[in-house]
Amino acid sequence: MIVYPEAWEHIGQKIHLNEIVYLILRILSDIPCNCLALSGGMDSSLLLYFMLQVHKKITAFTIGLADEHPDVKYAEMIADKYPCVMHKIYIPRPDKIKREKQPNESLGDTAVRLFYGFVSGHTDGIIAGDGIDEFMCGYYSHEENPSERTYYNHIRQLKKKHLIPLDRNSGKVEVYLPFLDSRLISLLSQIPIIEKVDFNHRKKLMVDMAKGRIPDEIITRRKYGFCDAFNIKEAQK
Repeated sequence: MIVYPEAWEHIGQKIHLNEIVYLILRILSDIPCNCLALSGGMDSSLLLYFMLQVHKKITAFTIGLADEHPDVKYAEMIADKYPCVMHKIYIPRPDKIKREKQPNESLGDTAVRLFYGFVSGHTDGIIAGDGIDEFMCGYYSHEENPSERTYYNHIRQLKKKHLIPLDRNSGKVEVYLPFLDSRLISLLSQIPIIEKVDFNHRKKLMVDMAKGRIPDEIITRRKYGFCDAFNIKEAQK
């Protein structure tokens, strides 16, 4: 008889949404941190919802170019729902952005460095939602071409395009990435791409998970990456 692994009977079985939710809660319970990078998007808003099942109090941090920035607006929408969430919003002055930006560097890298510099004045650790778009097909290119090639291209670019810059620009702040926990990656990797994305809908499973947990306005808002914090036209109004 098979004695290891104990859960061998589950291999190849259909993954249900409640299994993903349960595992995310377990992962968050293992992470010694109650601070969150909150962009006001679906992923970070859902993380906030799940963190509130684990912690009595949460401190959320948001960066934007102005009070009208969509990330600020939607982050306030979700944070204001919960009295136990302390929300800290950082709007850096244009002159500070200009001084901080290095030659040949994208504004995204500058935004990350400024954000984590701000965070470091309040905490030495924070949870972020990086990586879930790669494994849940959250990019518009996934929807335009919902294929294995698109899926694995994004996964193979994750380290170089997102994780290395994050590691470099977050300074001494300890960043926790629950969506990249090996247990969750293993689970999500067993789900067929067609269940995650098609020509009409991105990250279908994340949407199903978010319904009833976070406001519909956040679920349906246009996706912006964290590194677009200083590039969004709405922020210039």
